[in-house]
Amino acid sequence: MASLDSVKNILESNSDITREIKDNLFELIVIFNHKFPNVGLDNLESHLKTLKIKKSSKFFSGDISTYDYRHNVLYFNQSCMNDDYDFRHILMFELLNIISCNKVQVGFNSDDKFEALNIGYTEILANYLVGNKGEKLIYPNEAIMANMIGVVVGNENLFESYFNNDPRILLNALAKAGVEL
Repeated sequence: MASLDSVKNILESNSDITREIKDNLFELIVIFNHKFPNVGLDNLESHLKTLKIKKSSKFFSGDISTYDYRHNVLYFNQSCMNDDYDFRHILMFELLNIISCNKVQVGFNSDDKFEALNIGYTEILANYLVGNKGEKLIYPNEAIMANMIGVVVGNENLFESYFNNDPRILLNALAKAGVEL
């Protein structure tokens, strides 16, 4: 199991990430690890070796940020940089995507079947970990939906499904709650 020290060493060895971003990422990794010490950092350690951070435009994505797990690239939309986003929150949101990525899927989003729910749950986790002081929110509707589903299936099932990349946990919890699938 990857430790904070090994994650820091891997992060430090990545020449494609600036010093400032390395420092910001590691601060958020420590916060994550403190709040969720039982969640392994192996996926994160693996991704940090080759993670690239690039600028994008509104033509690539209208979102402020996007993690492309297939190519292990984190994009930040230049056209949104002056908007009133909380960049600490955004970086935590994307860090959660990296932590929960097993190179096949992010969180419980399997074949885009739970994409909106996965985004909403990631938003909830980012809010829990670092809050959000921005005037603009990233995915408020998805977070509301994820909160409501969490009430139905139990937050522990969302958490387990998300960090184990196992949508079956979520589906079983939905079925147990009486939701017809």
